[in-house]
Amino acid sequence: MPIRPMTEADLSNVLALQNTLGFQKWNEKQFLSELRANYAVCLIAEDTGTFAGYAIFHLMGSDSELLTIAVDPKFQRRGIAFSLLYEGLHKLNRENGDHCFLEVREGNDRARALYEKHGFQAYGKRERYYDDGETAILYKW
Repeated sequence: MPIRPMTEADLSNVLALQNTLGFQKWNEKQFLSELRANYAVCLIAEDTGTFAGYAIFHLMGSDSELLTIAVDPKFQRRGIAFSLLYEGLHKLNRENGDHCFLEVREGNDRARALYEKHGFQAYGKRERYYDDGETAILYKW
């Protein structure tokens, strides 16, 4: 799956997917802010020109973070989330001790399995972290 940098032209697809999945409530202004931040890596996955997913990382030296990763349900279970994850993590400098952090819903077993399969380790919880009261599990890579 080809991965490329996100552009402003991608925002309508990104916002539509976010609304379809319903797990995040960013608006266009927030995505634009990420695109313009020099520490953000915003990625798009495309399948023969068709939008399939996105990811946003903050690369902040040794303490980087995966902010969001999303794949269109039509394209799930094809390794796209891994491709997006891999591309972002590849930009870290492990030799300098760079780490990547993230939080994920405790009940999101598929996402947790993906992260654990690729070297993330759970190290804590944030009780009632999400709007609906669900706990976040904290991971570090």
